[in-house]
Amino acid sequence: MKATPVLPSARGPARPARASRPRFGAAGPALMLALAILTAEGAAQSAAAKTIFVTPAGSGPGYAADGTMAAELTQPYSSATMRSALPGDVVQLLADDPKPDAVTLYRERVALSQKGAPDALPITVRGLGAKTRMVGKSVDRVRDCPMPDDHGERSCGDLYAVLAAPRKSDLFAALLGSASPPADGGARTAGAHLAIPIGRIGRLAEAACLDLDRVDGLVVEDLTFEDCWLAAVRAIGSRRIVLRRSLIIGSSYGLAARGRADHPSDTLTVENVTWVQDASGFDPASLTREGPFRCRDGRTTELGCPGLMWRSIPWGVSHHGTYEHFNGALLGGSDVQGPVIFRRNRVLAAYNGIRLKASGCEDLPASGLSPTSCPFNANLWIFDNLFSYVRDNPVELETWATNAHIFHNRIHNAHAWFSFDDMGGGPVYVYGNRGWFDDMPSLAWTPSAPGGPPCSRRPLPATGAGFDPALDRRFDYLKVRWLPVGVEAIDAAGRVDWMDPAEQSCAASILGRVIKLALPEKGAAPGTFRYAARAPIYVFNNSWFLRAPVTGIGAAANLRHWNNAVLFCEPGVPGYDASLCKVRPETFATDCGREFVRSDDLGRYAGTRGSVPFFDCFRWLPMDERGEDLPSLASVFDHDVSSNGFPQGNGLPATFERHGRMGDPGFRTPARGDFTLVPGALAATSACLVGETGEGGLACADASGERAFAGAVGPDGKPYAAPASPRFRPPD
Repeated sequence: MKATPVLPSARGPARPARASRPRFGAAGPALMLALAILTAEGAAQSAAAKTIFVTPAGSGPGYAADGTMAAELTQPYSSATMRSALPGDVVQLLADDPKPDAVTLYRERVALSQKGAPDALPITVRGLGAKTRMVGKSVDRVRDCPMPDDHGERSCGDLYAVLAAPRKSDLFAALLGSASPPADGGARTAGAHLAIPIGRIGRLAEAACLDLDRVDGLVVEDLTFEDCWLAAVRAIGSRRIVLRRSLIIGSSYGLAARGRADHPSDTLTVENVTWVQDASGFDPASLTREGPFRCRDGRTTELGCPGLMWRSIPWGVSHHGTYEHFNGALLGGSDVQGPVIFRRNRVLAAYNGIRLKASGCEDLPASGLSPTSCPFNANLWIFDNLFSYVRDNPVELETWATNAHIFHNRIHNAHAWFSFDDMGGGPVYVYGNRGWFDDMPSLAWTPSAPGGPPCSRRPLPATGAGFDPALDRRFDYLKVRWLPVGVEAIDAAGRVDWMDPAEQSCAASILGRVIKLALPEKGAAPGTFRYAARAPIYVFNNSWFLRAPVTGIGAAANLRHWNNAVLFCEPGVPGYDASLCKVRPETFATDCGREFVRSDDLGRYAGTRGSVPFFDCFRWLPMDERGEDLPSLASVFDHDVSSNGFPQGNGLPATFERHGRMGDPGFRTPARGDFTLVPGALAATSACLVGETGEGGLACADASGERAFAGAVGPDGKPYAAPASPRFRPPD
C-alpha cells in the first residue's frame, strides 16, 4: 500500500509530512517568497493556504528544477487532486527524475469545476518551466478518423458516401460547448466567421489539457504545453483566469474562453507566454520560451521560423480546409466581458494572435448594439507583444468591442494586422505599433525562402474546381465525418457549397493589409452589418514598412488616422526585392470584392508616386446593406508621412491628408524592424499632437511648442507615449 503524504491543511494546523524542507534550487528565494505571500494573504481570509506537491503518478519523490528533492512524497496530478485545492492553494508540479536534462511529462487531462469565489485568492497551478511538460492529444487522436484517400467522403466506420457537404455551423461555439447546427441544416449566416471547435461534444469532450468549468480564480504559470489539441486551457463560464510565463507548442488555442449567461467570463490575463503553433520550421531541441530560436535551416533568430502553414499550405486550407485546426489563437474568447489583458507574449508561426468574438450579440440588429445589450469585449489591453509569421490576423475583434487599446506591439510578416471586419462599438485605440516584413507566404518568391516547399496543388479536373483530396476537406467534429469543401456542389435543396474554391488557391491571401475592414455582403438583411459607429477607431503614431496597402477590400469606416509614418517597399529602399515587393495583382482586379452588395466602384488608389497602392479594392465611404453611402461614418486621414505620398480624387474628400507629408520617414533599418529615426528624419516632427477632448474622444490638435512627431518612435529613440490620461494607463 502506498504511503500518503500529510500536507498542510486549509482547515487547521499542518502536521509534519515526511518530506524534507522544499528546495527549489536557483529559483528558490523568489518561489518561496511568492508562496509566503500567498500564505499570508490566505491567512488574512481565515484559511491557511497549502502547497500540494504533485508528480504525474504521485507517491513521490518530487524534484525541483536543479534536481534537489523538493518533496519526499507527492500526490498524483489528477482531477481528484485538483479538487482538493482551495482558494489560495498552490499545486506545484515537480519533476519525477532528478537528472539535469530530464523532462517530466504530464499526460493526464485534468478538469476543475465549480471552484473559487468572487474576491477569494486564486488557486495556482505552477510548473518548473521546461522541466514540466503537459502533453495532450494530436489532432489525429482527437479526430480518431483517418482522412479518406479517394474522392468518396464517408462517416467514420460507415461505407456510404457523402456527396454534398451540408453547411458548417460555428464550430468555435461547438468547441466551447454551445453548438447548435442551423435549424434548416443549411446556409450559414452571411458574413459569419468560422473557427476550429474546442467544445465538449463528441470527439471534443476531452480536447484540452486543462479544462475549467465555472472556476473563479486560477493562475497557470511556468509550464510547457505540447500537442494540446485543440486547446491547452479551456475555460467555460470561468473568470479571473491567468495564463503566464509558459511555452505552448502546437494547439489551436492557448487559452479558449467562453462566457455564459449564468456564469460570465471576465478578467482574463495572458502574459509572458510564447506560443509556437506550427513548429515544423523550428529545431525542436532549441525551442524554449525565452528564445532565441534555431530554425531547421540553421538560422538563429528571436522572430521565430516559418513552417508549412506559412510556406506550403494555402490560406483557405488552414482557414476552413484540412488544416483548419490551425484556425485558432493564443487567446480565443467568445462572450468574454473583460477586462482582458494580453501582454508581453510571443506569437510565432501561428494563424491568429488574439481573437475575441461576441457571439451572444450576433442576432441583434446593428442599431440595437450597446454596452448594455452587448457587454462583451470591453476594456481590452493588447500591448508589448511580438507577432511573427502570422498567417491571418495578429489582432481580430469580432462583432463588438469597446475601449480596446492595441499598442507597442511588433508585427513581423503577418497578413491582415488589425481586423475590425463587421465589428460594432468603439472606441478602439491603435498606437505606437511597429510593423514590417522580410518574407511573404506561399509563393516561391525566392529560391532561398525558408519554411518548407512552396505552396502547390494537385488539380483534379474530374471533380471540378481543382479539388485536391489532400487539402480540400474539413472534419465535421459534430457528426464525426470528413466532408469535401473545395467544390461548388449543389445539394438536393439547390444550395451551393459555402466554400469559394478560389480561397483554396496558393495565390489567395498573399498580399495582406494593415487594417482589415469590409462592407456588407450580397443578400445581407438590412441593419445587420456592423461598423464602429459608437466611437471611432483611432490609428495614430504607428511606424510601418509595407509591401501592401494600408487597407482595402472594403471601405474606411469611422477611422481617425493621424501621425502614422509609412515607408513603402519601392526600388531604392533598403530591403527592396523585386519579387518580394511586386504589386499583386499587377493590374487592378475588376472582380475584387465581388461578394459585397456593391463592388462596381471599388478601385485602386495610388499614391503620388511609386507602385504600391495606398488603398486597394477600396471605396472611401462605407455603405449599408442596400448599397447606400453612410457619410456619417466618414473617416479622417491627416498629418501622416508616406514615402509614396497620398491618393487624390476617386471620392476622397478635399481634406484628405491636407497636412500629410510625402517623403522617406527616416527609419534607420525598417527591413529589420528598427524604426528609430536617423538625424533630420522627416517623421521627427509633426504639427499634430493627439490628445483627449472634453467629450472623451481624441483630437489632432495644433502642436505648436510641443515635441510632436509621426510614427511609433520619437527622435529621442523612445517609444511613443500615449496621451497623458487615466484612460490610457494600462493595468498593473
